[in-house]
Amino acid sequence: MFKFTFLFFVFALFLSFLAEAETEEERIKFEVMAAFKSLVDASEKLDSRLYFEHFDKKKFVGLNSDGTNWNSINDLSALITDGFEAIKIINSLEFTNVNISVIDSYTAILVNEYVQSMTLKSGNDMDLSGGGVQVWSKRSGEWKIVSVSASNKPSGAIR
Repeated sequence: MFKFTFLFFVFALFLSFLAEAETEEERIKFEVMAAFKSLVDASEKLDSRLYFEHFDKKKFVGLNSDGTNWNSINDLSALITDGFEAIKIINSLEFTNVNISVIDSYTAILVNEYVQSMTLKSGNDMDLSGGGVQVWSKRSGEWKIVSVSASNKPSGAIR
């Protein structure tokens, strides 16, 4: 009887650890997705100040879609700020495939695919599509992006 009780206790303890781990992972995914949605909202508003609040400015590095590095937030900042300033309106921005992989309590990787349509201040319409990888870190107490890799599908063109 003691063996059965002991095995039952060990099994129950194992199940509770699994449930807790799943709950922790789901909580992290929820938090990272909320941070990502806030980043998307800043993009749709063309608000570069709010956009960059989602980045760890001291730790950031990344890879541009043209194969060049962003070795600091300053490298990315010029591109985003100039880009936002050239856009009159975002007509649509849809993320068709978003997935989050939790590495640990402080690190998650978000991959996404997007389709975007915008009108530039020049009057031209631009359609873009591609994907990205974002590494999110919570070492500072908040989920912040520490790295981005971007890609564009070749179908994007100015009309």
